[in-house]
Amino acid sequence: MLTPARHVHHAAGEHGTVVLDVRRRQWHMLDEDASRIWHALVVRGGTTGLAEEIAIPTGQDVQTVDGQISAFVGELLAVGVLVDTDQPRRVRRRRWWR
Repeated sequence: MLTPARHVHHAAGEHGTVVLDVRRRQWHMLDEDASRIWHALVVRGGTTGLAEEIAIPTGQDVQTVDGQISAFVGELLAVGVLVDTDQPRRVRRRRWWR
């Protein structure tokens, strides 16, 4: 399941969603489409069925939209804004002399 990282805060507004990464001190401004993906991740825990919801009413190809959604989610994972809870946590080891 994909969830926002603990160091991330977010708020939705009229023009999209703002995501604050406290650890990196970075703001991420999400437009309307990206906000829809973010909302699906936060509320539903995934993007299952989202490509159909977006593509069918607008006449787009479902597989193309699904690929774009997957790429965007991959970017969010890469920058550390999202965390995959199904993946084992990476354990940080401390030096024994500290």
